[in-house]
Amino acid sequence: MLILIAGVTGNIGKHAAQYGVSKGHQIRGLGRSLNKQTDDLRNQLESFIVSKTYYDIEALDKAVKGVDAIICAYTGLPELHLDGQLLLLRAAERAGVKIFLAASWNYDWRTIKLGDDAPIYDPIVAFHKQVEITSSIRPLHIFSGMLAEVFFGTEGQAGFTTDYPGGVIGWEDGKRVMNVWGTGDEPWYFTTESDAGKWGIEAVAAADAEQGGFVTVCSWVSTLNELVASYSELRNYDVTVRNLGTVEDLERKAVGAKAASGRRNFWEWHRLWFHLFCVKGTWNLTNIHNDQFPVKPTDLGEFLKTYPEI
Repeated sequence: MLILIAGVTGNIGKHAAQYGVSKGHQIRGLGRSLNKQTDDLRNQLESFIVSKTYYDIEALDKAVKGVDAIICAYTGLPELHLDGQLLLLRAAERAGVKIFLAASWNYDWRTIKLGDDAPIYDPIVAFHKQVEITSSIRPLHIFSGMLAEVFFGTEGQAGFTTDYPGGVIGWEDGKRVMNVWGTGDEPWYFTTESDAGKWGIEAVAAADAEQGGFVTVCSWVSTLNELVASYSELRNYDVTVRNLGTVEDLERKAVGAKAASGRRNFWEWHRLWFHLFCVKGTWNLTNIHNDQFPVKPTDLGEFLKTYPEI
């Protein structure tokens, strides 16, 4: 297949490209610059289309021409997940492309309502709803829980470190700390960026990919208590666990933070709601489809070996 990866230089896009090439696919990239790619992968791309902005229509039309499938691996900014994806999908329509994997790799947002407390997912839901009633393309979506690299804050990613309200794990005064709301026995679902990229390729290459729908996968499932025990054993570090209160305490804090800052400032409080929905089980993953794809999921031990700085 000739697969276009929009956002090929990003954290998931680059892994999808590498895996796609290894599986014998041709990979075309779309992005602002190839400078972040390794020479090895740069030389293996079928081509790379430079897009000055997400609304560079000329670049989008050039990128989608003649491809068999599209993987949207845009980073998680609202304007990219809604505005950018819609423009990419409309270009796909003009080119007659039928297989489109939407930027996803997240928790199951079907369990929450548009506009209710998780604005980071609102653009994703809005994109899905708009395409559902206006397009002949049936997009694929991948539910995979939380990206492990975001959770642990690797390579400058500060997604869920304790520097932010609602953050879980961090370094403070040279020591590992973990914030726990609830019992610590609630399941969390993790997927590595490498596994996410691999599953993206497998999803668009599947025989029924044109039918679209939802694919649920994850690298591993762990409670925070289990994660502390495994991490302490594998790293030989003591982790200071701070029990901050009940799930109800967290919910009150999340509601208060949202009321104080408002939706426009959602980056200040969205982690509290994300953490809340995880420990309440609001969007837990069900019917996991790992066995449908030839991808060996990474476990926590393997992940920690990949990132010795964690």
